[in-house]
Amino acid sequence: MVMLNPEKTLGWHLLSILPYVAKCSNRCTCNEIGRKSPGPEYAMPAFLVVQTRTMRRLLGFFIGCLPLWALAQPTTDPQPAFLDKRDELTVALAEPARIQELEGAVRVTINDQPVRVVEIKPGAKAEIPLPPNAVTLPGSIQKALGGNEWAPNDPVTQMNEVRPGVFEFVAAFPAGDWEYKVARGGNWTQNWGRDFVPGGPNIRLSVANAGTIVKFVVDFNTNTVKDSINHPGEVVAPKEVPPVGLGRPDADLLGSVRVLLAAPLDDQQLTEEIRVRIGGNEARRVYLRDVLNDPAFQYTKTDLGSVATSRETTFKVWSPVARSATVLLYRTGRPTPFRRVPMRRGTGGVWYASQTGNLHATEYQYEFESYGRKRVATDIYGRASNALSTRSVVVDLSRTQPPGWPTRLAFTGAQTDAVIYELHVRDYTIQAASGVPASLRGKYLGLLHSSSPRQGLNHLVNLGVTHVHLLPIHDFNPAHSQGYNWGYETTQFNVLEEQYSQSPNDAIRRIREFKTMVAGMHKARLGVVLDVVYNHSVPSEGQQSAFWETVPFFYFRTNDRGDVLNESGVGNALADERPMVRKFIRDSLVYWTREYRVDGFRFDLLGMHEPESVADWTKAIRAVNPNAIIYGEPWTGGGPLRFGKGAQRGMGLAVFNDNFRGAWRGALDEKGPGWAMGGGDRSGIVRGMMGSPEFANHPTETLNYVSAHDNLSFGDRVAMELVSPEMQEYAVKFAHAGVLLSQGVPFIEGGIEIGRTKGGNNNSYNAGDPVNQYDWVRAEDYWQRNAYFTRLIALRRAHPVFRLRTKAEVDRLVKEIPADQLPPQTVGFRLDGAGARDTWKDVIVLFHAGMKGQRVTLPEGKWNVGLDEEVMPRGRVRQEEGEMEMRPLTAYVLYR
Repeated sequence: MVMLNPEKTLGWHLLSILPYVAKCSNRCTCNEIGRKSPGPEYAMPAFLVVQTRTMRRLLGFFIGCLPLWALAQPTTDPQPAFLDKRDELTVALAEPARIQELEGAVRVTINDQPVRVVEIKPGAKAEIPLPPNAVTLPGSIQKALGGNEWAPNDPVTQMNEVRPGVFEFVAAFPAGDWEYKVARGGNWTQNWGRDFVPGGPNIRLSVANAGTIVKFVVDFNTNTVKDSINHPGEVVAPKEVPPVGLGRPDADLLGSVRVLLAAPLDDQQLTEEIRVRIGGNEARRVYLRDVLNDPAFQYTKTDLGSVATSRETTFKVWSPVARSATVLLYRTGRPTPFRRVPMRRGTGGVWYASQTGNLHATEYQYEFESYGRKRVATDIYGRASNALSTRSVVVDLSRTQPPGWPTRLAFTGAQTDAVIYELHVRDYTIQAASGVPASLRGKYLGLLHSSSPRQGLNHLVNLGVTHVHLLPIHDFNPAHSQGYNWGYETTQFNVLEEQYSQSPNDAIRRIREFKTMVAGMHKARLGVVLDVVYNHSVPSEGQQSAFWETVPFFYFRTNDRGDVLNESGVGNALADERPMVRKFIRDSLVYWTREYRVDGFRFDLLGMHEPESVADWTKAIRAVNPNAIIYGEPWTGGGPLRFGKGAQRGMGLAVFNDNFRGAWRGALDEKGPGWAMGGGDRSGIVRGMMGSPEFANHPTETLNYVSAHDNLSFGDRVAMELVSPEMQEYAVKFAHAGVLLSQGVPFIEGGIEIGRTKGGNNNSYNAGDPVNQYDWVRAEDYWQRNAYFTRLIALRRAHPVFRLRTKAEVDRLVKEIPADQLPPQTVGFRLDGAGARDTWKDVIVLFHAGMKGQRVTLPEGKWNVGLDEEVMPRGRVRQEEGEMEMRPLTAYVLYR
């Protein structure tokens, strides 16, 4: 990393980073490659992270961060090495080498005293430069073949061009479940996933028997990627692996090695200066990495951070690599600390200190001495901070409670009893026509204001949803806090984002305002779900990252060189497989559940997390709130998929069902109609109606939706396929009938019920208010649609037959009507309401996707119409018997 040079002027530093700022233009931090960008191992150099961010924040941080600059010391360390076990180092090689060339060439010292090395083992294979247009298959299949996994520049899976634009690769695989993507050029700039979607999901490869030969074909002429396992009728594998092929040149060349020591290092030795030298190269500093997973460094108590009471204030921080730790106490806005409080080393790698008296609202930082220099950081467990996120703030939480706190939780049902409504705090009220006073627009408290039954909190209550899903409200990248951003770039996970507060510079009032908002929602019988982004943090690394400075190289996934792995597609990946990282996230989730009484969580890029972590967190949340709503995205930003659809089985949470979305919506952001627009595949509609048993044990494990904040708004997507405004209206209603009548957990993109559009912008994370705000003027033209949504939600909530909780119930009570008994492009179901103790004893649901009307023959007898293309007036029931006319793109519910 690069430190600011105290011998250079401020102007020199500003000029030195201008070239990098010009390149900074994507969604999250200026060093990140874009929310939808692919690739698990794009590692941005640390100097670029520091310099681009510094340019954008330098003037703002100058006063507040002066102590941090003054203490920063330049480092001349060469490439780091890592202690991953007490008796094993991981060392990246400066140049590729063979194992035999390293015998006797490795020297390890502790405080310049030699430590005996007993063996050198192979680490990662060397990265061999590829031709500029080389096509590879990066993924776990590379590891299966002896290469480096998820490495687009590893020739172990380099393909042969058999004719222009067509590439083939053949290999024999061990048994197992593997994954891959397609990459061109030796990096992630150009990559394709399943169905040849740019940056798309990983392609799965299930090999039943060891030694199975698999053939892969990538055709850039037809934009297809196929293999002999997933496409056995189209791609035929040979009986033998061809002897001639690109293969892996110099397969025995290594990029890194494992250095085994004669004896495990004890706790004292781990705190000393450890270095490793290979041959005549400069000695490298050894950083403690996976060795910190040792039980000796696992702290189990839940008292980390600062805690203020009437008698004293305590500070505890986990930094087992620190030689010393100090609390720096500041008066608000002052550049230097008024007190330095030395900390003592405790058990499990924790440092602690206390001060007499209640230091409520006092700013603080930690100063660590580790790896040869001093480091200053905020408290990763801090509960409040200044507006610039440069200092934590002590909080006596008992002094942040609004009147009537704690509130009664709003929701006590099962996950399928919920109806989730997604919104962004700013979007909902920022327009002047929202009816919210100017001082509250775009703020936490603005969500509670209502000037009419059709606006603000009243709109949500009258719509009938049960939960409001808030896009990220955790403190995020300060470089973006002065402008519009969705906030998927968390800096401090236990701190509220200041820009949504009426008093952004008052850390304590910020907390009280948010609790007041939660209390108001609960009073209105609405639950609050937080959108959380524990998969990565911003900044990615370096001095402004509290995670990095507290325990360097530990909190993020890194490769053997120490490069941060960009598995999120936006900078880094928190290493939740490490117990203390898992604990941090667990403690944070429990804190929000207990202290703020939130009602659930939506996990961004849940696919990046380990199944053991997800199970751990779900259990911890439910121990506080058994009725919490928990769900997440079962995919990644391009990296290895750890938690895909199906991994949630039996865990007590749901995952976003992109199978359901694709069946109803069709393509995400381009043409290709789904069922809602007269196209698609009826089998996907059937599976969705039945609770998606292909990957869910129960309906409570699938979250059904057709749109969210990402990609085109559903109304904009429909407009790509259908020209007629009337047919567009039918399609929007039709799709959401599918969402709300199918078995599972329904999720609605906020604003769709009142005609929300983003003008065709499919990634509006920083597009500002003109694109993202709720248009309450436009809403006046869509109250019939809103009335339909209201009726549909009320129907679901009133009838348990649409909210079944178990697969056994679905199998027993929901039956598909045979296709030969229905008109074309129609799917139907018969529901046993009596078996669900519903007042509607016998129910029929029909989804007619035809672009023209059709007549359907109903089962014998009279049927009441509960839902059609119109909203049935209260107290009026229409009956049908014999044949019934179905309108285009319409859902029907009939009962008796």
